[in-house]
Amino acid sequence: MDDDALEKPNAIGEIELVALLQDQERLAVSYRSSELAEEQRLALEYYDAMPFGDEEEGRSQVVSPDVAEAVDYMTISILRTVVSGDRVVEFEAKEEGEEEAAEEATEAVNYQFMRGQDGYKVLSDWLQSGLIEKIGVVKTMARKEMKKRRERLAEVSEDVLVSLMDEPGVKVLAATQDETGAYTVEVESQREQTCYEDIPIPSEEFLFSARLRDVDDLGYKAHRVMKTKSELVEMGFDRDQVEGLAAENARYDYDSRSTVRWADEGEISSSNLPGMETVWLLEEYVNLDMNGDGVAELVQIFRVDNTILSIERVENNPFVVFTPFPRAHRMVGNSLADKVMDIQRIRSVILRQTLDGIYLTNNPRMWLPKECETENTVDDLLTVRPGGIIRGSGAGGQPVSLSEPFDVQRGMAMLQYLAGEQESRTGITRLNQGLDADTLNKTATGTALMQAQGQQFEEFIARNFAEAMSRLFAKKLRLMIDSGDPIAVRVDGSYRSADPKEWAPDMDVSVRVGLGSGRKDQRLVYRSQLLQMQQLGLEGGLCSPKHIASNMFGWIRDASLGNPNDYWQDPEEPGYQPQQQQPDPKMIEMQAKAENEKAKLQISAGQAQAKAANDQAKIMLQAQQGAAKMQAEADKAAMQANLEIRRQEIEAQIERENQLIALAGHGMKANRNGGRLDV
Repeated sequence: MDDDALEKPNAIGEIELVALLQDQERLAVSYRSSELAEEQRLALEYYDAMPFGDEEEGRSQVVSPDVAEAVDYMTISILRTVVSGDRVVEFEAKEEGEEEAAEEATEAVNYQFMRGQDGYKVLSDWLQSGLIEKIGVVKTMARKEMKKRRERLAEVSEDVLVSLMDEPGVKVLAATQDETGAYTVEVESQREQTCYEDIPIPSEEFLFSARLRDVDDLGYKAHRVMKTKSELVEMGFDRDQVEGLAAENARYDYDSRSTVRWADEGEISSSNLPGMETVWLLEEYVNLDMNGDGVAELVQIFRVDNTILSIERVENNPFVVFTPFPRAHRMVGNSLADKVMDIQRIRSVILRQTLDGIYLTNNPRMWLPKECETENTVDDLLTVRPGGIIRGSGAGGQPVSLSEPFDVQRGMAMLQYLAGEQESRTGITRLNQGLDADTLNKTATGTALMQAQGQQFEEFIARNFAEAMSRLFAKKLRLMIDSGDPIAVRVDGSYRSADPKEWAPDMDVSVRVGLGSGRKDQRLVYRSQLLQMQQLGLEGGLCSPKHIASNMFGWIRDASLGNPNDYWQDPEEPGYQPQQQQPDPKMIEMQAKAENEKAKLQISAGQAQAKAANDQAKIMLQAQQGAAKMQAEADKAAMQANLEIRRQEIEAQIERENQLIALAGHGMKANRNGGRLDV
C-alpha cells in the first residue's frame, strides 16, 4: 500500500473513527442476525433441497427440487444470452472524434473481463447468487504485480552487455559471443503490471447500511473477508503492523448462510504457523470530512478489528449489485427462489402424502387377533415379500387388513395444478424446456403465445443483469483510466496500442442483450434481413459500404467464425479500392435478351421506314416518269411541228432555188442564142 495514500481525517480522531466504523458494521443489514440474512439462508437450503426439519421416521421424506430447477434453468438461459455475442456492453462516444477511443475501450474492457480472468465463472456466480439470494454482488479492483519476461537479444555490443548486467530488474541468463565480437544475450526482466479482477462476493461477506436505495448512494458499504497475515503483507500493508494484530481476532464467526453454503465441508480454524494466522479484514467505504472543510468525501478504509491499516480518498466504491426482480426505492429486490419456495414446500408435502398412501396401500396395517398370534406372527407380518408366509394359530382367526381405498389421482391433480402455478410465476414452462409431450396437439399460434409469455421473464431478468453489467463495465473503465498502462487492443483482427488515460471516463454505455435480441441465432437472422435492406439502401444512397461491412463483421463475430478480416475488407482501411461489381449471370442474360429484342424492334422499324421510303420513291419516280413522258410527248410534238415547218421551209427554199436555177438556165440559153440575157 502506498504510504502517500495514508491520510488521517482532521475532523475526527482515529479512536472515534474506529468506533464509528464498528457501529456501522454492527448495524449493517446484511450482517449475521438480520432478517435478510435469514431469508438468504432459507433460500440456499431450498436450493439444495435440504429437509424441512419436520420429517418423521418411517414416513416419506422426499423434497421436490423446484427452486433448483427454476434457478438452474434461468441461469443457463441468461448466460447463453449474455455470452453468445462478442460484446455484451459497448461504449459510445459523446463527442465527435472520440469514436476510435470508444471502440478501443469496448474491446479492451470486454477482453480484460472475459479473457484477462475467468469471466464466465464471474458471471455464473454473480447471476446465480442474485437468482437465489435476492442480490448478487461483484467487486471490481486493480492490483499491481511483478511479471517476469524472457527475451533473446542479438548483435549486442560489449558495452550494452555491461549496461544490461548493471540494469536493475534485469538478469543476464546467458551471453554467447560470435566471430564478429558481438553477443547474443538471453535476459530475464521484471516489470510491474496492472492486473484487473472482478470478484463475486458471497452475501455473508457484503455489508451495507439499512434502507440503502442504490449501492452508489451515501451509506456504509464493506467487504468482510478472512485473510492470513501473509496475504495482508502481500497486499502491501506494513509488516510490523500486520504481525502485531491480535491472533484471537481470527476466531471463525459462524454465519447461517456460510454454514449452509459449506454444509458438506468442515469448519475453518486458525493456524498457528507464522504468517498463516487468519484475521477478518474489512474493506470499508464511508463518506468522511477528510480535511475539515465541511464536505464529506468518499474514502476507502482497510481495518482489522480496531486497527486501521490504511485510509485513501477514492472516487467510487467498487461494488455492483444485481437483483433479478427489482423493488421500487430499494437496493434489495426479490429473487427467483422467492417465487418458488412455497410451491416447493407444498409439492413436497403432497408428494410425501401420495407416496405414503401408496406405501400403506401396498403394505397396509393389520388387525391381529390375540388368539391367532404366535411367537413368529409379528415378525412374519413385518417381513414384506411376495408369497411370504405368516405363521399363526388357527383357533382365533387370521390377521385382517385395515387399509382404506386410496385415490392417487387427487394427489396427481394437485401436483399438476402446482406445476401450472409455478410456470405462471417464473415463466419457465414445459414448452420452453421442450418437455411437453402434447405440444404437437396444440395449435401453432397457442404454442407461440405460451412461449412468448415465458420468454418475457427471461428477457426481463436478462435485461436487469445486462444493466448491472453495464454499471460494472463503467466502473471498470474508470479503473483502467486511473490505474492502467498502455495496452495492446485487438480491433477487428488487428492489434494497436491504446492508452486508457486518453479515453473519456464519461462515455455512454449501451447494452446489447435483452428484449429478445440477445440470442446468437436471432441476431444472425436479424443481420441477414438487415443486409438485404442495406443492399437496397446502397443503391439509393441511404447507406455506405462501411455500414454493410459493420453488419458483416458483426455477423462473423456472432457466428463465431473467427477474425472478420479473414472474410471481409474494411472500407476505411488505407489502400482500400472498391472493385467493380461482377454482374449477375442471370442479369446479363436478361440484359442480352432485352438488347436483342430492342435490336429486333429497331430492325423492324428500319425495314418499315425503308419500305415506306421506297414506296414514296416509287410514287415520286412514277410521277416524274409520267411528267417526263408527257413532256417528252409535248417536246416530240413540238419538234415534229418544228421539223414540219423546217421541212416546208426547206422545201420552199429548194423550190425557189430550183426556180432560180431554172431561170438561170433559160438565161444562159438565150445568151447563147442572142448574146444577151434579160432577167
